[in-house]
Amino acid sequence: MAQSPLPLQPVDVFSLEAASDPRIAPDGALIAYVRRSNDITTDQTRSAIWLIGPDGSDHRALAPEAGSTHTPRWSPDGRRLAYIKADDDVASIRIRTLATGADQEIVQLRGGGAGLSWSPDGTRLAYAGFVGRAAIPAAALPAQDEDMDWAAGARVEDRLTFRFDGVGELPLGRQQIFIVDIADGEPVAVTSDELGASGDLAWSADGQSLLFAADRRENNATLAPDSEIFRVGLGDDAQPQPLTGREGPDMAPRPSPDGSLLAYLGYDDHRMGYDNMRLYLANADGSGARVLTEALDRSVGNPQWSADGEAIYVQYEDHGETLIARVDLDGAIEPVARGLGGAEMGRPYTGGDFTIADNGRIAATMSTPQSPAELATATAGEPLHAITELNDDVLADRTLSDAATVHWASPFDGREIEGWVLYPPDFDPAGQYPLILEIHGGPFTAYGPSFSAELQLMAAAGYVVIYTNPRGSTSYGYDFANLIHHDYPGHDYDDLMGAVDMMLERGFIDPERLFVTGGSGGGVLTAWIIGSTDRFAAAAVVKPVINWASFVLYSDLPQYFYRYWFASAPWEDPDEYWRRSPLSLVGNVETPTLMMVGGADVRTPRGETEQYYSALRLRGVPSRLVVIPDSFHGIANSRPSRLLTKVAEILRWFEAYDPAQEAQAAQ
Repeated sequence: MAQSPLPLQPVDVFSLEAASDPRIAPDGALIAYVRRSNDITTDQTRSAIWLIGPDGSDHRALAPEAGSTHTPRWSPDGRRLAYIKADDDVASIRIRTLATGADQEIVQLRGGGAGLSWSPDGTRLAYAGFVGRAAIPAAALPAQDEDMDWAAGARVEDRLTFRFDGVGELPLGRQQIFIVDIADGEPVAVTSDELGASGDLAWSADGQSLLFAADRRENNATLAPDSEIFRVGLGDDAQPQPLTGREGPDMAPRPSPDGSLLAYLGYDDHRMGYDNMRLYLANADGSGARVLTEALDRSVGNPQWSADGEAIYVQYEDHGETLIARVDLDGAIEPVARGLGGAEMGRPYTGGDFTIADNGRIAATMSTPQSPAELATATAGEPLHAITELNDDVLADRTLSDAATVHWASPFDGREIEGWVLYPPDFDPAGQYPLILEIHGGPFTAYGPSFSAELQLMAAAGYVVIYTNPRGSTSYGYDFANLIHHDYPGHDYDDLMGAVDMMLERGFIDPERLFVTGGSGGGVLTAWIIGSTDRFAAAAVVKPVINWASFVLYSDLPQYFYRYWFASAPWEDPDEYWRRSPLSLVGNVETPTLMMVGGADVRTPRGETEQYYSALRLRGVPSRLVVIPDSFHGIANSRPSRLLTKVAEILRWFEAYDPAQEAQAAQ
């Protein structure tokens, strides 16, 4: 009798791969993309550019030698590919000539490479790089002789934002734009003042200037975020000139092929928790701006002009799915592809990327619940189809759960809520199973029917796993997202309890074996849940906000959170901050609770996790603290073992407090 395929195994995570950053050549004849793979020896995620034909043929690595390669960018004629290669501490921009295989280093990078793009005539490259400045010196101390061993000097800081999650301590300086002539390889600064620039840039159609988006206000770190679009000439004395000026972010400048029009993204800032990112069209000088996606109640991104200048392609999320749409210049919107997915392997967030060739062929990344992102392609009128099989060697003999879509009415107001369920291997609806409710972060993000190694491993361990998009989630429109505006946590709790009730009504969930977990915003809601009900056997609260006042003033974005998530500052309305803090409910908690956080997390700093853990311990609630060393907010941080550690610690905790396990041990 043939043996059934195994479910996903923890060690399999080291063998998983995903496609990202697809770039189709102008003529559509070849696609470059970044292939992300995990290395079990180094416990790192590696990036390498691969090439493939749109029919799946001629699949090969661009540079088989050692080192990381990423950011592939086709020349306007499609004959050359610029890219960035990183080897140890050295990174450089290189160009590969496809016909001959010749590879040329153009310039070495020091803290740069964002926004890499070709000039229209193919003779120059533009990119953004970081330019440092001197730090404020420490106060003078007595002279020190060479043989004296004193402590390190003070670090003096006067910036509001001096650290950032995923980076750590921020260096002093500004991002600036450079161009490099391919013939001589000499970089020339296009911007150089104290206000800086960014890598969100594009060439003008005539190649005589660059457009970029940046917040160039004095003392902008203390203000509400508000980037504008600027044009800067390439002469020695050229100064950036603003093309936009309204209150609200403007970004992603995209000149039309003939240079007469400018497309960009933005919205009017009304200090709401969530706003739809809209597609705008203006004259080349920024005048006459109008919204093209007024009729689409969704955020759009990644704008790209059609070759004939008659339309702009964008991507957007709808009910947990990522789509590509064609937007005509009169505002008519036509979806042309769906099913995009990103390279995220941990949890099933929406995402993905695409580019479009001059002939209309699309290259995109596509994901399913049973497969990480593959490279896919399509022409107008046909569905996306994968042309890579990056994980067949690993997953061909594995049984992975598909994601079954479910809907239920919120117990609060009857509003329809959407979610997905993963079932364990050999699931039998006549049996009884434990349930894990897994809650997404954000809160203004969305889950969807995409691959998740974390949730697949939970299902493989014998759990039914439900993940949902409660109110506040994106991809359901402006009103749905803002149901939690200045009210989070709130009735999203009811939406989540409705999911549990719906699963219990199906008859195969053991009501004594309910478990709950979530990270970041999901950690907030997990802590809120266990402070509001004792129906769960155990909980895992991952990288949460526990005390809104301490979070707002200690996170890496203090200028943002209090302006958009609250009506006032913590010192102006401390009662409101406390009302919405899970710490205010800790006196109710009886649920055995695991606390987890990254040791280097500055988005929801570890002090949030630790103060809740302290409160639980002082109250005598069974609890445990897990700190992932050196990990930022995204716990994996390109280290696959951290993903496995996260899942293993959660499952170990749930097993320890599973009534079925306890009953079995007592026999």
